[in-house]
Amino acid sequence: MEERCSGCGACIDVCEAGANRLNGASLEFDRDACVACGRCEKACPQNARERVGQDLTVEAVSRILERDAVFYRSSGGGVTFSGGEPFAQMEMLRRLARGCSLAGIRTAVETSGFFAFEDARAIFDWIDAIFIDLKHTNDAIHKRLTGVSNTTIIETIMRLDAMGRGLTVRIPLVRGLTDTRENIDGVIRLCRRLRHLVGIELLPYHPLGAGKYKGLGLSFDAAMTAPEHGAIQLILARMQAHRLPAGCPGLPFCPPEPG
Repeated sequence: MEERCSGCGACIDVCEAGANRLNGASLEFDRDACVACGRCEKACPQNARERVGQDLTVEAVSRILERDAVFYRSSGGGVTFSGGEPFAQMEMLRRLARGCSLAGIRTAVETSGFFAFEDARAIFDWIDAIFIDLKHTNDAIHKRLTGVSNTTIIETIMRLDAMGRGLTVRIPLVRGLTDTRENIDGVIRLCRRLRHLVGIELLPYHPLGAGKYKGLGLSFDAAMTAPEHGAIQLILARMQAHRLPAGCPGLPFCPPEPG
């Protein structure tokens, strides 16, 4: 917004909530006052405002999905519920996943695993593929990095496995934080306990969310980086040595060794 804004004041004129004001030549935006009506976006001649996302009902989303249903069925693809956290909207997720399943559309969910499992259990009846993040296996470090314990997440993984549900465990790799020997050893120990593990996906950190942080007025930690490819390959090799199926985007897939 700052780069494009000319300070013309058009957004101030149309904002009934008083969220915009000029301070000299600079525009100040009060996010707490904003009601996301979109008037400033339409009024801005410089396209300096962009409202991202929209509220949709289950029925509205279903109509969108129905338009592509033939493609989903013919291609073997389907619908992935992601986020954010899809289980933060359990009832909507349940209704959409059920509708897709009954219509013959395959479903997948990408989740942090941090939710009340009993409240979500029935939703998994309508989910075909499960992808779950695990940031760190050390609870104290997980709390420091994310603000919450990893206990609920690990319990979610174990309970899904006990239900016979195949799942893919995803490990975001941040240099010096989640690529440590302690964490990788913990991931290996956990995944070796799983009887229905589909695979492990290593996801090297990327800064593509920096623009979203700026748009939300949040600070962004530019110091975080991904491990070098060589370090990631060593992690994959260690997992392969334990007969765990592991992969990383852009690197060769490491199948488990036979035996």
